[in-house]
Amino acid sequence: MRGLGEVRLQIADCRLQKYGVALVVLVLVVMFGCAKKMIPPSPDRWAPRLQEVVTRTRSQVTLVFDEGIDGAKLRPDSFLLTGPAGETIALRGTSLGRSGEDVQLWTPIQEPRLYEVRGVVWDRAGNPTRFRARFRGSSTQDTIAPRVTSVEPAPGAVRQKRGVKVRVNFSEAIDTSGVVSSMFVPAGYDTLFKRGWSTDWQTLSFTSLDSLPSGAMVYFLLEPGAIDLEGNRATGPAFTYFTSDTIFDAVDVKGKALWPGSVPEIPNAELRSSNLGLRTSGVTGAVFFTESAAVRVITDSLKPPRTESLPVRTTGLAPLLSDGSFATRVRKGEYEVVAVADTNGDGLADLASLRVKFNTDAESLNLNLAIESLPQPLNAYRR
Repeated sequence: MRGLGEVRLQIADCRLQKYGVALVVLVLVVMFGCAKKMIPPSPDRWAPRLQEVVTRTRSQVTLVFDEGIDGAKLRPDSFLLTGPAGETIALRGTSLGRSGEDVQLWTPIQEPRLYEVRGVVWDRAGNPTRFRARFRGSSTQDTIAPRVTSVEPAPGAVRQKRGVKVRVNFSEAIDTSGVVSSMFVPAGYDTLFKRGWSTDWQTLSFTSLDSLPSGAMVYFLLEPGAIDLEGNRATGPAFTYFTSDTIFDAVDVKGKALWPGSVPEIPNAELRSSNLGLRTSGVTGAVFFTESAAVRVITDSLKPPRTESLPVRTTGLAPLLSDGSFATRVRKGEYEVVAVADTNGDGLADLASLRVKFNTDAESLNLNLAIESLPQPLNAYRR
């Protein structure tokens, strides 16, 4: 009897273990099934709140919020700025700050008096908030020149064929009423791209109106000269190059240009040329690489053989920096090279080199610049 009882207990334990495992599996299935039907986490339904208004300079107002703001919805007409006498003041631009929680308002020159700003912004979840605040205008002048923060596409980019857009991003809003000169090489691409400013006046874009042909190799240079809302002038160029092919089939080329008063041992020297009266630290320009002239022989049974020069064009470009250095990538081959420089920021070449023959096998070259008797715009030296 005792042995029979032990057997029954063992059987009962086995059944209990079997049903226990089944019960655990059932509980897990129910839990996972319910998890799929659970209400998702509550979305952000709270509107952003304005924490403070900061005026660091007399042409900029910073609105600080307690969360990230949707920069895509920022528009100057979303804000109303009124002056000390209640007059409406037109904003010159708006942009999102680096933290994503700051909104920059670019204004006309302020006075150290009370202003009022009101408007509407949206957070990244789409929640709007309307605000109204007063602030005292600043008398601090902005003396920092704008600078180029990035250029797209990156130098050497490939597969740039359809919908190509060249973007130059600045560190602050630019006065779009001023002249900002640019050029493409080859020159024919000047008319293929349409230029335009972003709503925050910090990005200058060039959008292609048609597809680039196969094998196209394009260079772009934005000359220095962009001016911010306080009149500070950008001193550095923006430069890039790209191709519609799958590879950028080119070789590196670098060199140095010298001009009267320049000191090659001291980059960015600020010595004044005795015969030009120019500060060499302000020199910027361009170096053009033009295909060497090709000649073909024309034969005609009725006339003696004669030669004819084929058309040549500029197919390579490099920015000339203030220390006289330049670097770029061009297709292998022979070129006729000329360097030009603007010394006073008027967009005209005051200095120019003689045209010299150059083979890319040499990898580097030196150029000597002299006074240009008839200064011309930099892009006039393209062919």
